[in-house]
Amino acid sequence: MNSQLNKAGSWALKFCVLGDGGVGKTTLVERLATGNFNPITKMTIGIDFSLIHMNVMIDGANESTPVDVTVWDLGGEDRFRFMLPSYIQGADGGIILYDVNRFTSAMSLPTWMKIWRENVAQDTPIYLVGSKFDLVKPGMYNMIENNIQTLKQELGLKVHFLISTKNGIMIDDLMHSIIKEMIMLKTRTKPTQPTYSFEHTLRA
Repeated sequence: MNSQLNKAGSWALKFCVLGDGGVGKTTLVERLATGNFNPITKMTIGIDFSLIHMNVMIDGANESTPVDVTVWDLGGEDRFRFMLPSYIQGADGGIILYDVNRFTSAMSLPTWMKIWRENVAQDTPIYLVGSKFDLVKPGMYNMIENNIQTLKQELGLKVHFLISTKNGIMIDDLMHSIIKEMIMLKTRTKPTQPTYSFEHTLRA
């Protein structure tokens, strides 16, 4: 789908969700599409997608902008990766998901970043997202915060969100932030980088 205004006057954008199997990609996409948390999801066989509608407030605008987003759930298993380049191409933005409680899921983040950078335009927004924050015990907060800073530096990414698909923590903030950035880049407006801190997530 090309990123442009559709016949209804809404932006039509392509958004990809990447990451290893089991980190919560399908659960997140289902929550975005239905507003509900489904703890029982099947492994994505290759590729799946959902269409969601959002209203996003753009900096300097007097009213919200309607957006139709095709969210692509890309299978995280190794045997599906040969398929990914053809589905990532043309993306207007995306997120790379890992499980903050299973740091081994972060070990393949450089591979996901390589796949992304080889198949999209250089300035296409991509956020790093830690999932399943509702399972984090308070004693782990300092370690997770330190890990976040390390990952951002190693991957060359500026934006990181912590989310909980179960409780809905920070999901709206995440989606409105990146969709807004995607639209502003299309309209050649300089986007404002989000400034959500670790403490902001704890208060959400």
